[in-house]
Amino acid sequence: MNAVGEEKKKVRASVRGRANAVKPFRCKNLIAGIEDPLGIKNIGTVIRNADALGVEKVYIVDPRGALPDDWQDMRER
Repeated sequence: MNAVGEEKKKVRASVRGRANAVKPFRCKNLIAGIEDPLGIKNIGTVIRNADALGVEKVYIVDPRGALPDDWQDMRER
């Protein structure tokens, strides 16, 4: 492996180590809700951002029934 590849590997390990170090201190009671999402792709974005902000759970309220019951079906759309 060249020097650039080794440096990237060190940076990733450092970032992962810091993330693991603060994980026990994340808020365990922070819950978010997405009500009536219009775009399936937006749900993934919201979930990623919620995770980055330390949200423990994200609930999706779909009153129109637009989302499939099986998450794998939604991933394949």
